[in-house]
Parts: sequence; C-alpha cells; structure tokens
Amino acid sequence: MTINDKLSAIGEHLTKVDDQMSAGDERMTRIEDELAANTKATQSVADNTRELVELFLAMKGAFKVLHWLGKLAKPMAAVAGLGASAVAFWNALKGLK
Repeated sequence: MTINDKLSAIGEHLTKVDDQMSAGDERMTRIEDELAANTKATQSVADNTRELVELFLAMKGAFKVLHWLGKLAKPMAAVAGLGASAVAFWNALKGLK
C-alpha cells in the first residue's frame, strides 16, 4: 500500500466521520426540538392540573360550609318546631274562650 493509498483511505475515513457527525448533529437538533415541544406540553398539563386542584380545594371548602350549615339546621329546626308548637298552643288557648 502506497502513501497515496493510505492518504486516500484516511480521507475516506474522515469523510465518513464527518458524515456521521453531521447525522448526529441533525439528530441532536431533532431531539432538542422534540424536547422543547414535550416541555411545552408538560407545562400545559401542569397548568390544567393546577386549575383542577384549585377547583377541588374550592369544592372541599364549599362542602365544609354546607356541613356546618347542616349542623346548624338541626338545632334551628328544633327551635322553629318549638316556636310553632308554642304558637299553636297559644292559639288553642285563645280558641277555648
């Protein structure tokens, strides 16, 4: 093998390496673009999830308020029933005269 053959082989090898580097660069650029799109989609999902969590927390607070109103309604119903009974009793006493 002559020196020219060796130089030619080295040149061919360098061309292959350069082609592989170019292909790797294109692949890396594609991966970076896909990663950016994936990151954007992930942020969108995170934002939507945050809104759902806020909604569920608000609903939890609303149910606590309704629970307290329910607890207040029982004694208030008893007081209202007592008042209605007292009025009915009073009217019954007036009607006996």
